[in-house]
Amino acid sequence: MLFTNATVVTMNPTRDIITNGAVAVQGNRIVAVGKADVLQRQYDGDERVDVQGKLIIPGLIDTHVHLAQALIRGCADDMALIEWLCDRVWVLQGNFTEDDGYVSARLCIAEMLKSGTTTFLESMLAHRYGFNGIAQAVEESGIRACLAGIVMDIGTYATQTNSMHPGMIEDRETSLLGVLDMHSKWEDAACERIHVWFGPRTPGGVTSELYREMS
Repeated sequence: MLFTNATVVTMNPTRDIITNGAVAVQGNRIVAVGKADVLQRQYDGDERVDVQGKLIIPGLIDTHVHLAQALIRGCADDMALIEWLCDRVWVLQGNFTEDDGYVSARLCIAEMLKSGTTTFLESMLAHRYGFNGIAQAVEESGIRACLAGIVMDIGTYATQTNSMHPGMIEDRETSLLGVLDMHSKWEDAACERIHVWFGPRTPGGVTSELYREMS
């Protein structure tokens, strides 16, 4: 398939922008980028899509996503951060099931793909969300993801003692070994689209010793 007559933003080392450009796609791969007249001759038999007046850009990368929060968007938006987290978000997420985690991941991924995001970083996946199901949602969708499983050994947030919902608290061994297990199952899975990282809990949730162990 050949997308023609676009303005192509390459993001190559010299940041070239190609007017009257084209992008050739074969299967699930971009195989050529260049001037439309050149690629039309080179890929003469390919199906053509005229995208006159439109931009073609590389996929966007979202570096801070919480997949579980797609299902609770709009809850208590009038609250300050600490109250919003402690009294609403963590209460809801602390009652998530693995099915909730999978459905929320699929919804969030669909929204990202629709808006042009092709890679994302999920910074803190609680194990109760079901890591396997979330990785499966990534695999099914075609998106790329860095999935960071929560690692923690203190059940607090910053200076807020007793602030975290019990359903969001994990012990050191469960969280650390859980991420290592998921790394062995999912690292470089789905044609190397999935990567698994440590996701240290929010400030006050990880001791210096645990940081050193992760490193």
